[in-house]
Amino acid sequence: MIGRAIEDSGLVNEGDRGLVMVSGGADSVALLHGLHWMLGGQALIALHVNYGLRKEADSDEGLVADICERLGVELVVHKAGRPEGNVQAWARSVRFTEAERILEERDLDWIAVGHNRSDQAETFIYRLASSPGVRSLLAMPARSGTVIRPLLELDRDVIRRMIQPVSRFAEDATNDDISFARNRIRKQLITEMEAVNSGAELNIARTRAELEEDEEVLADLATGALGQAGYLPGQGLDGRELVRQPPAVRRRMLRLVTEEELGRPVAINRKIASDAARLVEEPEGGELELGGGDRLLIRRGRISVKSGGGTGGEEIPMPETVPLDGGTVRFGDWKIKSSVITRAEAGSGLGNRRMAFLDQESLLLWLIETSPGPDDLLLTVREWRHGDRVQPLGMEGSKKLQDVFTDALVPAENRRTWPVIAIGETVIWLPGLVRSRHLLLEAGSGPVIRLEATPPFPI
Repeated sequence: MIGRAIEDSGLVNEGDRGLVMVSGGADSVALLHGLHWMLGGQALIALHVNYGLRKEADSDEGLVADICERLGVELVVHKAGRPEGNVQAWARSVRFTEAERILEERDLDWIAVGHNRSDQAETFIYRLASSPGVRSLLAMPARSGTVIRPLLELDRDVIRRMIQPVSRFAEDATNDDISFARNRIRKQLITEMEAVNSGAELNIARTRAELEEDEEVLADLATGALGQAGYLPGQGLDGRELVRQPPAVRRRMLRLVTEEELGRPVAINRKIASDAARLVEEPEGGELELGGGDRLLIRRGRISVKSGGGTGGEEIPMPETVPLDGGTVRFGDWKIKSSVITRAEAGSGLGNRRMAFLDQESLLLWLIETSPGPDDLLLTVREWRHGDRVQPLGMEGSKKLQDVFTDALVPAENRRTWPVIAIGETVIWLPGLVRSRHLLLEAGSGPVIRLEATPPFPI
């Protein structure tokens, strides 16, 4: 019984009042029914976000309204409006911004979402392929701030069998579209894994749970080591304590220090941690790039964090943003040439890592439809900025440029002046490394914008 599973999760207590995210799918409808069984309709508010992106959007809204009326649960419907940028990121931002608003206004205890064990296993595999590091594998925890996931002990099939005799629910046809990476993982990869062992999904969830427990212990050890080193924010870290620790603790010590100083998540990989330990013992020390111009500065065995390009009072000049409106421009030691050519001419350069081809008509339509501000009117070459992400060709979702550099083994000293081809905040091309899904050459005969990058080193 779904209500019992929610009760056993320990995430919901008698007397709680909460918000339930209800899309109309089987999982969210089951979550609503289970919470209703445990708390009653008066303790719940349902939130349904109508994104207007699917032809079934209005019928899904009607279905949710019928279910809530039958259960005596208040329903709030939020119309999402026009998508912006990365549609998935936009959709997530819309629903959680609205959810947090309701939580605060109504003084509720939590926001419940219908993620299940199957979702968690699929996310684990996706992160294993796309994002290095243990922390990225631990996405979708049972509780994250105000968000709770009471159905994580149940898999998708069990939930469907439980809810089918109880309530109608909506089917999302996009869940069968294997052009999306998560659907390929669900329908192909996990299916093949279960052919090896029918308990594959459960084993993934159990492994993730062990990693979560291990991470808690290692984080505590790192915190203790920082205390022994006498670390205080803003005063740097005595590197001798870092060197004394095993590698797993070193990484977490540096992560705690950098995130405390920079106020943002920082990926500290094995190379950064080992380089930091090496530089601590070298008289001249050194610097290590953390992304977005942020760096670790190591001098005379002491480690400090420098934000945004300062080095003890010196400013390292960054190349300025340059519009790409024809001809050749310089960006640091790079040269970027842009020109308009025919479709036939583009054929010979496809596959060349130093070239990118953009559909000119699509670019013009994009600028017209998005009505950009004065600073976003042109295709530009600019520096790598904190938070930059790209939607890579051939991959669902987005990826941090920092992770692109890391995966390609680009030396830290080359990253800050690597050209980023973009329109405003939307990354189009990182020469030699990654091309986005934007402005690709579709069927047509119109002009093509050819971009050619000449780097100061081999790529």
